[in-house]
Amino acid sequence: MLKNKYKNYQNYSYSLNQEFINSNKSICILVKDNKEAIYLKNELSLLINRNKIKVFPEDEILPYDHFSVPNNINKKRFKIINDNSHEKHILITSVKNLFDRYPSIDNFKSMRSYEVGTKISLDELTKIVDSLSYIKKDNVENINEYTLRGGIIDIYTPIYKNPLRVEIFDDNIESIRFFNKDNQLSIKEIKKFSITRGDIISFDKSTINIFIDNWREYFSDFDERYCSLFQNIKNQIPVEGAEIYFPFFFKNTSSFFEIFNNYEYVKFEDLNSEIVSYKAFIDERFNDESNEINRPLINPKDLYTDTNEIINNLKKIKPIKLESFNFPYSKIEDLISDYEEILLNKNKYIIMTSNADDFEDLINIKSPNLSITKELNNLNNQLNVMLGEIVRPIFLKDANTYILHMENLDNVIRPKNDQVTQSRFIESNKTFNKNEYVIHEDYGLGRYFGLEIVEADNKLNEYIKIIYAKNEVLYVPLNNINKISSYHKKDLSNSLQLDSLSSKKWKSKKEKATKRAIDHAAEILDIESRRLNSLASSLKVDEAIIKEFEDDFPYIETPDQKSSFNDIRKDLSLIKPMNRVLCGDVGFGKTEVAMKSAFVAVNSSKQTIVITPSTILSDQHYNSFLQRFRNFGVSIGKLNRFVSKDIKTQLINDFNSNKIDILIGTHIIFNDYINFTNTGLLIIDEEHKFGIKQKNFIKDKQENCHILYLSATPIPRTMNMVFSGLKDFSFLHTAPSNRINIKSFLKIHTSQIFKEALIREKSRGGQSFIIQNDIEKIERTREQINELLPNFQIGIAHGRLNKRDIKKVMNEFKNGSLDALICTTIVEMGLDIPNANTMLIINSQNFGLSQLHQLRGRIGRSNRQAYCYFLIPDIEIPKISRRRLNSIMENSNLGEGFMIAQEDLEIRGGGEMLGEKQSGHVNNVGMSLYLSMLNKAINTSKSKQIELENNPEVNFNDSAYIDSSYLPSPIERLKVYRKIEESSTIDEVNNISKNLIDRCGAMPIEVHNLINNKKIGIRISQTGIKSIKSNIKNTNFNLSIALNNDILNKFIELISKNSDIYSINKEDKFIYKNKEIDSEIRRKNVNLLLDEIL
Repeated sequence: MLKNKYKNYQNYSYSLNQEFINSNKSICILVKDNKEAIYLKNELSLLINRNKIKVFPEDEILPYDHFSVPNNINKKRFKIINDNSHEKHILITSVKNLFDRYPSIDNFKSMRSYEVGTKISLDELTKIVDSLSYIKKDNVENINEYTLRGGIIDIYTPIYKNPLRVEIFDDNIESIRFFNKDNQLSIKEIKKFSITRGDIISFDKSTINIFIDNWREYFSDFDERYCSLFQNIKNQIPVEGAEIYFPFFFKNTSSFFEIFNNYEYVKFEDLNSEIVSYKAFIDERFNDESNEINRPLINPKDLYTDTNEIINNLKKIKPIKLESFNFPYSKIEDLISDYEEILLNKNKYIIMTSNADDFEDLINIKSPNLSITKELNNLNNQLNVMLGEIVRPIFLKDANTYILHMENLDNVIRPKNDQVTQSRFIESNKTFNKNEYVIHEDYGLGRYFGLEIVEADNKLNEYIKIIYAKNEVLYVPLNNINKISSYHKKDLSNSLQLDSLSSKKWKSKKEKATKRAIDHAAEILDIESRRLNSLASSLKVDEAIIKEFEDDFPYIETPDQKSSFNDIRKDLSLIKPMNRVLCGDVGFGKTEVAMKSAFVAVNSSKQTIVITPSTILSDQHYNSFLQRFRNFGVSIGKLNRFVSKDIKTQLINDFNSNKIDILIGTHIIFNDYINFTNTGLLIIDEEHKFGIKQKNFIKDKQENCHILYLSATPIPRTMNMVFSGLKDFSFLHTAPSNRINIKSFLKIHTSQIFKEALIREKSRGGQSFIIQNDIEKIERTREQINELLPNFQIGIAHGRLNKRDIKKVMNEFKNGSLDALICTTIVEMGLDIPNANTMLIINSQNFGLSQLHQLRGRIGRSNRQAYCYFLIPDIEIPKISRRRLNSIMENSNLGEGFMIAQEDLEIRGGGEMLGEKQSGHVNNVGMSLYLSMLNKAINTSKSKQIELENNPEVNFNDSAYIDSSYLPSPIERLKVYRKIEESSTIDEVNNISKNLIDRCGAMPIEVHNLINNKKIGIRISQTGIKSIKSNIKNTNFNLSIALNNDILNKFIELISKNSDIYSINKEDKFIYKNKEIDSEIRRKNVNLLLDEIL
């Protein structure tokens, strides 16, 4: 409903658009703040092409902040300033940007250009990149970074959306291409590229020298040895908060007006009061931060543009002639009910909402001519409904059309997220850190000591080095990398004793653990057999129907969303009940996969029930499902404590009589009134949030219905059911392309941290979550914040509030009228507010690891930098709490929810699946190896056969490794070695080769040997050939008792035909006498032999 005090409105965007049409130049419109800038952008997007609207972003930091400007902000600024397009456009900027100082325009412009064929060596280009202050990394992931591999240099310059890959051969640029920074693979070839400085503040030697001279001159009375910020910058170490010394990095700086001097400036109103107000805020921040004696500050007059200069420039700017209009209705209901009057006045009306629930209510109104529209030039009726971002009232004079938004027009606006047009693959890191405890299957517990080139038989190869007791050293061939796993133990407080290579203790421990794993496997298979006796409905959908649903998805599906759904679709088509976990970090698209699964059930004439752990999450899912299914005639209902008793009774009756296709609700669904007979699919969101009673209810329903569990961080019990094979598993590891890693901080709770964090978020038009899990202390927390920030709008949400109050405060927070929400972990369960990007967790030491990750996942759900503060009362906290907090800090990157679940598995132990019977064995051999033993025992028990070799050894007695000159990073080499060893098809190995050539250039002979050995290994996998070892005299095939009979007969046939070349000895080795020095020819001959016998 509209709640404006007045019916007379200023027609801001329409008036600006008229000014733009009549102008010959691009226009720069000055507005009060970031909120108004986003209002204006949303409104203009309805009137003109989005490509003609640019918002110059605020830097999103406070004056004298301890943080630096987020990378994505610098990138947007570079792009706007460096835009070579001369097409007329509107630039929107706020008062805050007028105060900031900028480098001269030359700092932003492209400094050099290169094209295919340009003569330049790799060393020369590297020196240029270094001189522009780019940072060398193993992989390029952020702007201002570069990396070298072979004859290739990757550069991420801020003027392009994607980083560059430049391949140089014989001192000539051979190719230039863009690549995806997440999977590191090339996207598109281009003919030429330009390069600019990597960042606004450079850390090259000449710039640092300018900085040092300016700093020492300004702070001549300060001892520089005590300023850590100065010392880091002096040593060319990029550091957070360097912007407080911004002018010191340059000989001269420029104002906003000097940078954008080719625009026609306009404004809606006098902005002097905003200028004076922001100047006062700068002074207040200067006074607040001046108490840090080891962080001297530049005076505001020397750090920011002079206030009088800004006011004088504003005096020269002409105000836009604002048109106003009257709107006679104060409520949407009044407008709709007065339909006959609307027909007479012949005006058209567009009623907008950004809430799918309200949209559904509007289109269900039985008004005779209320139609749905997606764009302004397609209005079929006088009364129209449109889903869109919040805007102020607009009157299109030339079309007699009013545009009105249902949300309170005095509320803060939520920024619109850009559509995801490109997936982001987040690779799970399976490498080891130096000195990390590892387990080798054959030798036990040691410490990983890195990769090392070792010469053996006059041949160089790379090995994994592990240190054992008494400094014994084991060099592990890289084709045995999968025999090594990280050592996971529940209690690491006691010191660990390394195994000895000369002792038999490890063999004894491993044998005992293997025996227990076999018994454990039998228990699991007993549970599995009971499940196999149950029957569920086979759910199928026609390909054309599912494609229509997929085409209606407004974003591009990620590859793992597609593969996960395909796995689920296969499960649903079987009569064996599905029992699958879909794991993916918050915001990675689990809900879309769940909705597609529900679509399959609905089109198989079966009902779906979605169970969520909270009322708030059920509301959110309901809105999401309504919006997604609105074009497909699917009936959706919602059951939670916000629903009245009468409606609840009606919903249950409708569901039981099959009038509702999808029912979404909370634990209220766990009752005997709901008939599950026609339920084909049960979707459980965050299963671990339910109690024993609810879980038993789910188990009862599991007998005849498919179940899909959704989770970002599965609990230990679920993890072990996955590892043991009792639950199937799908994993989403592709992040939205606009998502940024959340910056996380572990801090002692102080008023200053609270004040700074909350002001920073509010100043950029955002909102904050404050997690206070002690309900008794929530009100006091609000009082303390109000003492610090008197005008701060704060709401409270917790489980003891009545449903009306919770709904009211959540709507206020979602619509932006609250600056912060103080709440319990009620927010943990799926609340999605893209405009909330700061979170402060009070007493974070009291939360579980997965819980901390879920909480943090409530922010950073847009393309803005998000900040999460894990607050503790004192430096002294329990050891287990310290370990949890250290883990959450270490796993702060996108897509690490699964890693955190594994870490939680280590900290908390194995839950019900790995109980006391297993705990001793797990401690002896480590969690990873025990689970591997368990999985192997289950598979062997199922097949009742001798297990064939999956990863046979292939060795041609030559060098087969990745040289550091080709791929310098040991971590990256280890990743590639592991990928090669885990490959199970020739296509997978070919893809690895293709990716290596793309990233590093032409492969050296040693890498070719490594790849070709693996291809031979795949060919003989599962045949009963255990290994192939070749030297200059013979090639030996080591055969197992499980050798395929057809292959054995062919070996015998070969021997009978030519016993001079072929033979079998007493050790079951087939010997191929192939005297050849060149190992490449021997590989070719072995492949020809395999062609004959396989």
